Amino acid sequence: MAYLEVRTQQGNKRLQLDRKPITVGRFPDNVVVLHDDRASRHHCVIEPHNGGYQIRDLGSRNGTKLNTEKVDSKPLNNGDIVRVGGAELRFIDPALQTPSEQPKTTEVAAAALGAQDYLKQETLDIDLSDEVGNVRTGYENQLYELCDGAIEKPFDDNDIALVDMRGATVHQATAGGIESGSGEEPGEGIRAFRLLLLTAFRTRATDLHLEPQVEGALCRLRVDGYMLKAANLNLNLFKRILGVVKILCEIETSQKSTVQDGHFSVMVKGRRVDYRVSLTPAMHGQKLVIRVLDTANAPSRLHELGLIPWMYEKLRNIAMKDSGLLLACGPTGSGKTTTLYSCLREINVERRNAITIEDPVEYYLEGSTQIPVDPKQGATFANILRSVLRQDPDVIFVGEIRDIETATVAMQAAMTGHLVYTTVHAKDSIGAIFRLLDLGVENYLVANALNMIMAQRLVRTLCDDCKKTVTPTPTQLIKLGKSVGGAPDIYSPVGCRTCLRTGYRGRRAIFELLEINDAIRDQILKTPTIQGIREIATQGLFMTLQRYGSHLVLDGSTAMEELERVAVSE
Repeated sequence: MAYLEVRTQQGNKRLQLDRKPITVGRFPDNVVVLHDDRASRHHCVIEPHNGGYQIRDLGSRNGTKLNTEKVDSKPLNNGDIVRVGGAELRFIDPALQTPSEQPKTTEVAAAALGAQDYLKQETLDIDLSDEVGNVRTGYENQLYELCDGAIEKPFDDNDIALVDMRGATVHQATAGGIESGSGEEPGEGIRAFRLLLLTAFRTRATDLHLEPQVEGALCRLRVDGYMLKAANLNLNLFKRILGVVKILCEIETSQKSTVQDGHFSVMVKGRRVDYRVSLTPAMHGQKLVIRVLDTANAPSRLHELGLIPWMYEKLRNIAMKDSGLLLACGPTGSGKTTTLYSCLREINVERRNAITIEDPVEYYLEGSTQIPVDPKQGATFANILRSVLRQDPDVIFVGEIRDIETATVAMQAAMTGHLVYTTVHAKDSIGAIFRLLDLGVENYLVANALNMIMAQRLVRTLCDDCKKTVTPTPTQLIKLGKSVGGAPDIYSPVGCRTCLRTGYRGRRAIFELLEINDAIRDQILKTPTIQGIREIATQGLFMTLQRYGSHLVLDGSTAMEELERVAVSE
């Protein structure tokens, strides 16, 4: 049975072909409706033809591409991709010739596609040669294209040594493609895995995703919070990479129907980088997600966060106190843990007993005791925190407040002479107060334990190589707090090779600090309201996330669109 795999920005779906025409376009009467300005109202149709199917253009203004070639009408083969604007429609018919059965030599492929289209093609795993004569496959060209766009290139894939979960080096760094001390060339799975890790290093990716599909697997990277396509891998290579990862993590290789996790590390030029691994059963096999825990890409000290001077002084003063509670709030992945670890590093851990309780431990802090949470063994945040309080701690970092039990113990600890850092999920600093009250924490505990609440988000910073100046609209000027008469120039993203065509390179934090004074404590003890607390806060030094981000827009660090996406509207 033939079918179509439809991929658009709105999502993916599969359509079975039952000998009826499949029309594609922007108009609602199409079978496949595209929300894309590059598509015509009635763009093209996939219809039965001579016992199979063909693609036929319906006079569209931008044309219809089959793989990389514009066509008017042409029969479809198994694995062909029809491109309409940003949408991709992959035709699958197992009864027809598969891509693996088609000729794969460079001469045949180049003759069929033309030299330029051949070099740009991303869907065929055809051997290509680089400028020094080394043979590269299709996925290697895709990954090296990302790697070569990086600004800094301190090492390559031959310098990466793979270390298993026990700390033993399983695969040494290679010299000239030969493993050090072995005299043997590493297998294809190991070479491909090293190249994937190199790509993650060069692009500053935080996550590496390998997603099994009907044919092969898709490799994607999370860079600056967004998913980017990296390469297509064939099925055999994908299985080999899975095998390498499972060996490094000492995961049962025969078990494929359960959720599995583990960890491993690599050594690069004397520097160690840790990785967390998650394997989940999916429709076409196990999906692999690797979390990159590279501290080199994260700020390590408080002054590196880029705080406004008065915010830096307030936060540092709170971080150095003997007791109290510093609460960070924001969504997952907003940098809360990184910021609190920067505060922890301001403390002299040689003279103070610092203990962290995390799920899992993400950063190594020398001189402190770090404890991972393990609910299966009864080691929850609340249970560990109670045990820790009997070990004479000065500073306690609780990874997250998830329930009333953890919140109550943490706040009682803050009131009995301990300095407590912790996090909670809330949209802003004032909302964090009501989040604690919603959990069931007593008003008097919230009022007396809290010293400061810090809300945080991460905004992408514009690429300096390609950003362009634009004139802000009157609405944007109002949001930026500027008058229409003195309109400043702001910047917007463009996209280049250096920033992976996104227009952004790197991220930085925007902050909102709410210092809990006596007036706010009185408000919490009575019948607290968001408006009441906000009125008290604005009487002193208080800057919302939106206002903080406006400074970054005006100095050209980020774009107005990025701030509006991330910051809470006022």
